Amino acid sequence: MMFVVRDTSRTLPASAVPFVSATLDDLYEYALELKRAQCPTWTDESDSDFGIFLLHTFCVLAKFTAVQAHRCKNDTYLATTADREVMRKLCQLINYELAEASAAAVTMTFTCESGHPGFTITAGSQVATVETDDEDAIIFEVGADTVVGAGVTSITATCSQGTTVSQENVGLSDGTSGQTFTLLNKSVIWHSETVEVYDGIWTKWTLVDDFTESTPTSKHYRLQLGPESTYQMVFGDGTNGAIPPVRDEGVRVTYRIGGGTIGNVAAGTIVEIITPYQYVESVTNEAIATGGTNQETLEHARQFAPAAIRSLQRAVTIDDVEYLCEQYTSTTYGGVAKARAHVVGSYLAHVSVIPQSGGLPSAGFKSELSAMLADKVMIGTVIEVIDPHYVTVDISADVTVMPTYHLPTVAGAVAARLQAFLSPLYQDPQTGLYSHQFGRNIYISDVYAIVNGTPGVDFCHITAPTSDNIVADYQIARPGTITITPYGDQEAPPFHDSRYRPRPGHSDV
Repeated sequence: MMFVVRDTSRTLPASAVPFVSATLDDLYEYALELKRAQCPTWTDESDSDFGIFLLHTFCVLAKFTAVQAHRCKNDTYLATTADREVMRKLCQLINYELAEASAAAVTMTFTCESGHPGFTITAGSQVATVETDDEDAIIFEVGADTVVGAGVTSITATCSQGTTVSQENVGLSDGTSGQTFTLLNKSVIWHSETVEVYDGIWTKWTLVDDFTESTPTSKHYRLQLGPESTYQMVFGDGTNGAIPPVRDEGVRVTYRIGGGTIGNVAAGTIVEIITPYQYVESVTNEAIATGGTNQETLEHARQFAPAAIRSLQRAVTIDDVEYLCEQYTSTTYGGVAKARAHVVGSYLAHVSVIPQSGGLPSAGFKSELSAMLADKVMIGTVIEVIDPHYVTVDISADVTVMPTYHLPTVAGAVAARLQAFLSPLYQDPQTGLYSHQFGRNIYISDVYAIVNGTPGVDFCHITAPTSDNIVADYQIARPGTITITPYGDQEAPPFHDSRYRPRPGHSDV
């Protein structure tokens, strides 16, 4: 028997090719090296060579396949997916609903003329905050028709933040299965839509989570978020869910846009009447608007979705208590920014809560949280909701500002960064998580890093605090008085002691 000996002089060393991270040029260079080793007589590397064309084609296909495979792998796990709709479906597998932005609600008081004959404030009528040079007006709409009896001079109506888009034509059905229609606007308030399909008359279709139980005649649709958080309606395939009929009028949708914490405005700020009524003299909100929340970020879901399946809505461990409090939202008092629970006795635990509005929780809010937890703890266990233990941190600093920078602007930027660093209510704009935690010590080195890291700061001198602030596990720091004194580059602040800290790369030689 004759054995064929492989010519190893014409092979490259075995190595993993980073198809995902490598560029097309990197892959092409690797393919050329492999060609030169395997086929030394193939010397034509011009773009007109058919073999080179095949190498280019292979690299494109290999790159595409690798990226798609990598994306599929990432979309398998909560910890790695970057697709919001995939995250929504993964969360649903563990009975956790990814939250979209919700609109704030408020009770408005309409003051009317005396002696009027009576009229109706119709649903959708608009009121708003005052528009300024820095901020747009925030619009609220009346939720339901409100009848004002003859001669009544004051009446209240519930309003919600946002504006209504009426009967937007989103497209025509082509008769195919699984059609998707996309709304023109973003920031759509989740589940605020009314979908109508023309089949001789305009008929309202019904929202379902999926088409599992839909029949060929079921007039159902489901929602999904498309690219760049566009709002999409998906219809059935004729077997599970009906296909919209082919008509000239097509599909139309009425929906609301808005939502977010921007709608949680202070009392007495909604005073503009956008929809005029002959007998309405003025409007105002005597209480703050509540209930407005931002869209849940993927990072927030990565942290809280696994906690949902661990707790199963039962307060067995300290972590369960904190999770249940932080997920709770009161229609009257809003939500909880941070919670910290600790055991006090064999059957007693305390949980400190910080409201999303800041400060101390009201007696009513604590009572609501206590009632919620009482239904979820083991028999004989008592959990008391208490005020948070704040540790107030005052900061004073002298900063030297680089040339060409405006001193008050830099001082304001330093103060704002320190305020965010110390605030229990600061949310990371990328993750949506509260970055400040219970029990986090405030080290003076961190304060120096924040001040020196502010654009325009050359170097700084922290005059207070003079040492680290040690915070107990059940306590949380908050900002006190922040005093920033800026100096020009030619001025001489008192930096010559052991606390002098130049910015990174600065030399005091």
